[in-house]
Amino acid sequence: MRTKVLLLAGLLASVLSIEAASPEGWADTVALPDVQVSVSRIERPATQQQMQVSVIDSRLINETQALTPKDVSNLMPNVYMPDYGSAMTSSIYIRGLGSRINEPVMGMVVDGVPLLDKNMYDHAMQDVKRIELLRGPQGSLYGRNSPAGVMEIRTVQPLDLTGYSVRGLVSYATANSVQAQVSYYQSRAESREHRADFGWGIAARYQRTDGFYRNDYTGRLIDGGQQAGGRLVLDGRPNDDWRVTGTVYADWVRQGAFPYASVATGRIDYNSPGSYERLAVLPSLRADYVHEGWRLQMAASYQFMSDDMHMDNDYTTADIFTLQQTQRQHNATVDALLRAPKPCEWYDWTLGLSAFVKANAMYAPVVFMRQGIDELILGNANRGIQTVFPDDSICISNSTLPIPSTFDLFNAGAAVYHQSHFQFGNWHLNAGVRIDYEHARMDYLSTADLSYRFTMIMADYENVHTEIRGTKFANYIQVLPRLALSYDGEWGTVYGYAAKGYKAGGYNPQIFSTITQNQVMTDMAADMGMHLEIADARFSDVAITSYKPESDWTFELGAHFTPADGLKIDVDAFHIQCFDQQVTVFPNGKTTGRMMANAARSRVWGVEAALHYRWQQGDWQGLLDASYGFTDARFINFNDGMADYSGNFIPYAPKHTAHALAQAGYRVGRKWLQSLSLSARVNVTGPIFWNEQNDCVQAPYALMGANLTLEWKYAQLELWARNLTDTPYNVFYFRSMGNDFLQRGKPRELGVTLRFEI
Repeated sequence: MRTKVLLLAGLLASVLSIEAASPEGWADTVALPDVQVSVSRIERPATQQQMQVSVIDSRLINETQALTPKDVSNLMPNVYMPDYGSAMTSSIYIRGLGSRINEPVMGMVVDGVPLLDKNMYDHAMQDVKRIELLRGPQGSLYGRNSPAGVMEIRTVQPLDLTGYSVRGLVSYATANSVQAQVSYYQSRAESREHRADFGWGIAARYQRTDGFYRNDYTGRLIDGGQQAGGRLVLDGRPNDDWRVTGTVYADWVRQGAFPYASVATGRIDYNSPGSYERLAVLPSLRADYVHEGWRLQMAASYQFMSDDMHMDNDYTTADIFTLQQTQRQHNATVDALLRAPKPCEWYDWTLGLSAFVKANAMYAPVVFMRQGIDELILGNANRGIQTVFPDDSICISNSTLPIPSTFDLFNAGAAVYHQSHFQFGNWHLNAGVRIDYEHARMDYLSTADLSYRFTMIMADYENVHTEIRGTKFANYIQVLPRLALSYDGEWGTVYGYAAKGYKAGGYNPQIFSTITQNQVMTDMAADMGMHLEIADARFSDVAITSYKPESDWTFELGAHFTPADGLKIDVDAFHIQCFDQQVTVFPNGKTTGRMMANAARSRVWGVEAALHYRWQQGDWQGLLDASYGFTDARFINFNDGMADYSGNFIPYAPKHTAHALAQAGYRVGRKWLQSLSLSARVNVTGPIFWNEQNDCVQAPYALMGANLTLEWKYAQLELWARNLTDTPYNVFYFRSMGNDFLQRGKPRELGVTLRFEI
């Protein structure tokens, strides 16, 4: 407690020693420019886009104390990025579509470079200028894994600044959560209008927490951890035509993980530790060439990721089985976009080429403990044998049964895309198409060694070796059209579009423990000269590991209104048809695996509305930001072999999302205090159906937050709260081996943050 008091006192003392600001600094916080959205690769203001664009600026990011992209997702209608499991878990649900594992429905792009693996989506943010989310399919320009949208994160670049900038923050919050960031940017510009020829920047950050969830088995908090990283940016203009930017980004995280509580007992109570560690390094190079109406934008990146996950896969105190998964990824991307001078007043076009390579060496051993051997292997085998030989059984001498599995996963693809823009007065017509080719391959090896005895005929134990080895590959071609029409008036823009998006196909390493487990029992029976019938033969064939791309057609009507200065209103209605929907499927009974399968077809319809208003009157200024989303997402056809879920709601996607944030500020204009502001916000989510049966539901819940901000010339002090009313809610639910588990949302958090910029 003494340490906390000293830290808070130090923050206050630092702030009170800082010089007061000039009146111009207050006005700078109120302006509401019409953001030029370039993530769409059509540089038009956000109020004229032929789609819905959520723009979260740095001030909103600070108001919500957002550390990761997950933290800002609740500011956007029909977007749900729950914080559960670990930093590896980046499940995303937008407009009723999403998935728990494998490919995402949303692409993420950081400063023009797409992140190829969603395991890197949950990263710490630093020096973010704004976040843009284009809702709806972006397949014609971005291709794979963007059927519900693309999130663009834009950070501070040296040549966008004048002179030098030193910025940073220190924060302390509930659960001994500490955060520190510092960065330095230097530009050779004398003014913002000057065309500087070189700038550079360096940034570093660190954060840690004790965690919020306690494992009753050990009596210890299990979700604590730490994260560190930074970036180096070199930004130059060799001449007036070229701008070249090189960035090296690094992120490291080590944390406890998987605080899953039993639904039956309400307790987190398991005996094997869970953890996650990740190192990611992403160097990238971007170049922009502009000359006489021609513009060429190029971006290339290398993306390295190494991670290591450990999990008690039964989440109980029983010794059933554990899982480890390590990945070593070497990925690369390249993209080139060309815009030509307008051949005439009413037409212009864009042409692009892109390619990627993703190579992932995965090691995923499952270890069956003695109780797991008895229940999952002997239990299944002896049930069949004792129907014929009731007095005899199979015995296994192994104290543990490791099933080491290695997978070399390789994806590579290339695409060409084109978009034409026609303008006839206030009317705009965009027609685009993208052709994507992708090759996917999996080399696999899964083994097991078992020592067994059949009491009827065997006096001694014998060894059985099981090995599943092979290669699977597939090639896919996707044609992704988009057609959009809009009308621009003085009051805003009305638009409509039809577009196709898709999620990539691939393979399911997660189901190999079940396949190998079934093969072990089959080999053991064959060694005795017997034939064993597997309860669900589908999960004995490696062919089941394949799944095809999911395709989605979206039809949307919407409008952007600007009825007054500082006010922007967006509304839309959409309808989605989803084909070959990728659904997470579990085998019958007490099994260890899960997989993605093209098991369903669905339809979605919904509406969205968003309002953003900034105002200033004299020494007062304010902000109102609000949104609402409604989604009705249902299966048209879905039968997993156990039941027919046609007509049921798609699980994990909330039916309603809403948020409202109100802020009021007053310019004091004194040396001891420049200004102060107070904000309050509320987020409403739900209901969320947790399973395909729709008999397990998270009721709608509301989370409240608040901020008190004191500002000086070079610093801000923020006192903040999240989940102010300490509302109980759940962020995740699943079933494993016949048992139900959930993760509760974080309790009330209180904190203090000092920001500075010189």
